[in-house]
Amino acid sequence: MLRAASGSGGNARVVGAWRGCLASRRASSSAREALSPGTPGALTKLGDIAHVPLLMKESPVRVREIWLEKFQDDASEVAGTMAKEEYDAISGNAGACPMFLFPVPRGDGYLNFVWQVQGDRILYQTLESAQRGGAADIDLGVAMFTDLLDSHQMVLLKGTLQSGRLSREEAARAIRLTRESYLDPARFSWVKRFNLQPREFDYEEFLAEFKPLERWHAAGG
Repeated sequence: MLRAASGSGGNARVVGAWRGCLASRRASSSAREALSPGTPGALTKLGDIAHVPLLMKESPVRVREIWLEKFQDDASEVAGTMAKEEYDAISGNAGACPMFLFPVPRGDGYLNFVWQVQGDRILYQTLESAQRGGAADIDLGVAMFTDLLDSHQMVLLKGTLQSGRLSREEAARAIRLTRESYLDPARFSWVKRFNLQPREFDYEEFLAEFKPLERWHAAGG
């Protein structure tokens, strides 16, 4: 696994890894091909896991309660909802800037992950796996179900853990940080630089100004 190291040598390895990932986009194409139905992050039909006609009869508040209750005791699943306004904003921003980097604390250092938004799914894997196009090494896949978008003005989210690299709590934090990174203009400026101007994305500056580790801990509150 790629763990951040101190000193210019460690930073150079991280820099080389993310630039190689962005330049080739091998991870995106490989992951897309590998996501057959049933794979975490693959867009199965909502009707395969929930009774949509019954949900349609409930209020948005009750739908959210039912959805969260359905997965609350499953250690490998993370559920959530988002309003139409948030979904529209995230979809628009992610269409232009689908990838970003975020470190997760590990011991005395941290492990770098990247996410990739592909339509109505979000894939999370280590930067190292993404660089080599390791579609089989997806750690978390999130599906966004839009079946109730018109009727209830809401989207249902379901994240599925595929490896042991992230805990359920860490998966929830990663999803929250992803949503905030596309909604907050200051945070999104870093996402834009990462995607559209990768040569101007300085990793040390990102750590110092964006303070991703502080945001990570805050996301657990």
